[in-house]
Amino acid sequence: MSEHPPPAMPEQIAQRVLSDASNDGEALVSAVRMVFCGLVLTRFLLLGGLHAEGGVPAALVELPVLGFAIGASAVARWAARRRLFGTGLLVASSVLDAVFAHASLLSTLVWHGPHYTGLLRMPDPSAAVAVVFITALRLSPRAAWAGTAANLLLMGGLVALDFQWNARFVTYGMSEVALLLIFIGSVGAVASLACDVARRMVLKAGCESARVERTRRHLDLMLREHHDVRTLLSSARLRADLLVRDPGSDACSRYAQALVQDLRELGDFVSSVKSRTLGELAMIDEAELVDVGATLHHAADVVRSRFSHVHIVVGTDAPDTSGGQAPRARIVGGERGLSHVVTNLLVNACEGDGQRGARTVRVSVEPDGNPLLIRLCVSDDGPGFRAGLLEGTRPWGGTTKRDGSGLGMLLVGGLVEASGGSLLASSPPGGGARVDVLLPSGA
Repeated sequence: MSEHPPPAMPEQIAQRVLSDASNDGEALVSAVRMVFCGLVLTRFLLLGGLHAEGGVPAALVELPVLGFAIGASAVARWAARRRLFGTGLLVASSVLDAVFAHASLLSTLVWHGPHYTGLLRMPDPSAAVAVVFITALRLSPRAAWAGTAANLLLMGGLVALDFQWNARFVTYGMSEVALLLIFIGSVGAVASLACDVARRMVLKAGCESARVERTRRHLDLMLREHHDVRTLLSSARLRADLLVRDPGSDACSRYAQALVQDLRELGDFVSSVKSRTLGELAMIDEAELVDVGATLHHAADVVRSRFSHVHIVVGTDAPDTSGGQAPRARIVGGERGLSHVVTNLLVNACEGDGQRGARTVRVSVEPDGNPLLIRLCVSDDGPGFRAGLLEGTRPWGGTTKRDGSGLGMLLVGGLVEASGGSLLASSPPGGGARVDVLLPSGA
């Protein structure tokens, strides 16, 4: 049995890529926040610092807020570079952006000069728009909406305080307030939409990258197995030479039997390479609707010719829900893809663990509670799945066969999942093995 850890799923790799991209975005946002707060601090100091309008009270508000923001940004950047940010921390960081930006405006609101005409008459509130917009870099719509809501609430609160404390100075009205809030909300909506689009692109790119890497790894393994082919050919050539040199010897029968065995192993290996290659090619094709019943019968006939001693039963228990039409499933690679899936599952059942195979294998279309899915079931009376070959209910591609690689099941699982389906495997209490393939139906 293979002792290698189960390989990561394409979806897991894509999520990892998305997480890395989100953390890279957070690291960039943290760096921008540090620069922004540093510029605000520099401006405060250049305008007089402790001697500016507001004096010491204003400095006691401004300096701690800016200092804490710079320190928190440095910590956030450190954590993001180590990929520690998840969705919750991204939301918290977006909210803190809003808090820091509006807290830095508080001193202007409370301590101002005689020429003050209201908060919205100053360029400072535009920071809220920038803070909302850069939430898109985090690739989290939830963080974008949380940051937008926090900025709207805090800006509304500051405006209300401005009207209450500085009524005789304020020269703007509710129309300007409404316009600013609408602008902030619109920018937040755009940021959220950008997050969603970017997330989809990153996830798709991650899945494609995982599929390419998996294909490269599988094809590389096939090329490395070229050595096994050369060994079999050399052995077969040697035995053929012995037969030609001494066709009438007592050892002739033994040489002939060994040659037949070498050729049989070579044929099985070529069939295995063909099956794997077809599986990889099918992954490149588009999803198509396939007549499930006809494909099951065809695959069963192919496997029967190789395992004549195994009783392969094809049946269907699925009710007719398609107006008299045969059940149809949508799968990547069309008929070739479904035939590859069913053939591999039937061959695995017939071979068992490499020491004992099944005597009876049943493949059927069974009812499923979801009318949008087609359930294919392959069950047998063989030895079942050994411990370690299943990751929950999913076979991850390990093998107990002496000459097996586990690639066949990996390709089957990848093909099914690329079609929007799922693969479930189990060893029932009564013995044997069962694999359920759920595929989108043609309904």
